Amino acid sequence: MQEILLREAAVLIASAAGAYTDFKTGYIYDWVTLPLIALGLLADIYEQQFTGIALGAIVFGLGYALYYTGKLGGGDVKLYTGIALIMPSYGGGLFILSAAFLGGLCAVVFFSAYYVTGYARKGIDTQYNSKGILRSALLLVFIAAYFYALYSYGFISPQYAATLGVPMLFGLAFAALEKGIRKEFFVKRIRVSELEDDELLAHDFMREEERKAVQEKAGLGLKAVIGESEKAKLYGAGIIEVAVYRNLPRFGPFIFLGVLLALAMPGFPQIMTGGI
Repeated sequence: MQEILLREAAVLIASAAGAYTDFKTGYIYDWVTLPLIALGLLADIYEQQFTGIALGAIVFGLGYALYYTGKLGGGDVKLYTGIALIMPSYGGGLFILSAAFLGGLCAVVFFSAYYVTGYARKGIDTQYNSKGILRSALLLVFIAAYFYALYSYGFISPQYAATLGVPMLFGLAFAALEKGIRKEFFVKRIRVSELEDDELLAHDFMREEERKAVQEKAGLGLKAVIGESEKAKLYGAGIIEVAVYRNLPRFGPFIFLGVLLALAMPGFPQIMTGGI
C-alpha cells in the first residue's frame, strides 16, 4: 500500500510540475521528466515489473514518432514515458491509457471550443475550409451510425457513448475548420536565422517549390522538428525563410488533468463499459 502511494505521489508531483512549466514557458523540462523516468525504471527493476519497462519503451517509441512529425512535444513524450514506468497498472487496467485518454478528451473539448470560437470572431472562411467541412460532415454521419449500432446491440454503455460522443462533436467542429484555424493562429513565416530549437516546420503551408526544397534539397523529408543540424541543412540548401508553427496549444496541463481523473476513477475502464 505504501509503495502504491509513493508511486501516486511521484506521478502527481511530476505531472503537476510539468503542467506549471508548460503553462508558463511552453516547455516541460528534463528536470521534471528524467527523475520520474529514472525512478520508474529503478522501481520496476527492483520489483521485477518488466511489463512496466516494456510499456515505458512502447510509450516512448510511439511518442517519439509523434514528436518527429511535430504532433507531440518532446517534454510531453518524456512525461508520458515516466508516467507509464512509475504507474504501469492501476484499477485493473493500464494507467497510462486511462490518463492519456481522459486528458486527451478534456484537451479536445477545451481547445476545440477555444479556437473555433476565436476563429468565428475573426470570420470563418467557409470556402477555404470547404474540404474540411465536407470531411467532418461525412465522418459525423459515419460515427453517429457506428455508435447507434454499437449501442443498439449492447456493445457499449450509455456512459461510454456520452463520454466519447460529446468530445467527438467538439473534435469534428475543430477538424472542419482546422486548415483555417492553423493558418489564422499558428502559421508564421520566419527567417531561418531566427528559428528556435524545437521549432516546427509547417510543411502543409509551404509553397510547392519551398516544400520541395525543404524536403528534398535540404533532405528533411517530413521531419517537422528543427534543431541546429536541421538549420544548417536549410542554410546549405539556400533556404532563407520557411513557414513554421508557433504559439501552439500547451498540452502539459491536460496531462496533469488526465492523471488526476485517472487516479480519481481507478475503475474507469469498467465504468466505461458498464460491465459489458
